[in-house]
Amino acid sequence: MIETPVALDQGISRRRDMMWGWVGAIVGSAVGVGSAAVAIFVEGANAYQSSPYPPFFTKRQLLAYDLFLAAVVVVGAIFAVGAIVLARRSHFPRTDAMGGMLAGTILLLLGAALLFTRLVALIRGS
Repeated sequence: MIETPVALDQGISRRRDMMWGWVGAIVGSAVGVGSAAVAIFVEGANAYQSSPYPPFFTKRQLLAYDLFLAAVVVVGAIFAVGAIVLARRSHFPRTDAMGGMLAGTILLLLGAALLFTRLVALIRGS
């Protein structure tokens, strides 16, 4: 088997790149608005309060916000696994793998960082 390098412009699609941009914008907006909605309307956070973390983070119980963040992490993992599949199966593997992996990484990091902040608030609040 002889390996040959692929040209830099192969496996890329401008249309797919725009599609991944829209997917990222929609998913990011949904996570941001959903996070604020769950925090304010379900957990009773004050939208105008400024502190390192909202007071409901110190509650020692499973919150709807925790479940929301767990769902964000799961959706991020689904995007990441989907990116791995797209890297092998897509007609435009560079574009699709990059778009899926970027969306998955951002969601995983965001969800994990907020869950970690909640853990720190629980430890410091006691």
